[in-house]
Amino acid sequence: MNEPLGQAKEKLWANIIDSVNDIWPSIEVIFQQIDLIKKAMEAIQRVKAELGDMLEKATRIIHFLNSKNKYEL
Repeated sequence: MNEPLGQAKEKLWANIIDSVNDIWPSIEVIFQQIDLIKKAMEAIQRVKAELGDMLEKATRIIHFLNSKNKYEL
């Protein structure tokens, strides 16, 4: 009884290891994407800090220009 149980455990662990090896590349990609997202968010925050309130000013200018026709401009 112990021998078949031991073989079953070995087979089970072999299957688990194979499964982990199969999905590991996907897990690595997920971690890489998380790192890229963090870097992108840091870059966005840095650019926002550099631009200050220019985005708000540009938005107001765009709204103003869109609200006028060519004769009013």
